[in-house]
Amino acid sequence: MCEKLKNLKKTELKIAKLLQKHILPAKELQNILNVDKTTIYRNLHSLLKKEIIREIKNSDGISFYEINCKIHNPIHPHFECKICKKIYCLNALKPEDVISLSNYTDFAIDSIKIKFEGICNECKKKWKVKN
Repeated sequence: MCEKLKNLKKTELKIAKLLQKHILPAKELQNILNVDKTTIYRNLHSLLKKEIIREIKNSDGISFYEINCKIHNPIHPHFECKICKKIYCLNALKPEDVISLSNYTDFAIDSIKIKFEGICNECKKKWKVKN
C-alpha cells in the first residue's frame, strides 16, 4: 500500500483503495460506497488537496479520479472514448520517455498530461466499428 494512505479518514481510505485499482468518476464512487453526493465530493476535495489522488477530466468536463503515487501509479497517458466518454489508463511512460518529452521546451515543467482519443473496445463491439 502507498505510504500516502496512512492516517486517512475512513471514507477517504475507502475511496483511495478503490482508486488504486480503477480510474472512476464521482458518481460511480458514490454508487459503490453507497454514500451521498456531498460526502463523496467533500472526501474527493480533501484527497485532491492532500495530493493523494489526481483528477482527469473528459471532453464533457466530467472528472475521473485515480491514485497519485509515483511508485504504484507512475505518470501514464490516458485514453478517452469518443462514444461513451469513459477514461482509461494506459501503460506508464518510461523515465526516458518523460525526459524526452520535457526536452521540447526550456520551460520549467511540473507535469505532463497525455490523452489519446478514439473508440474503446466495448463501443467498437457494441457499435460494430472496425479499426
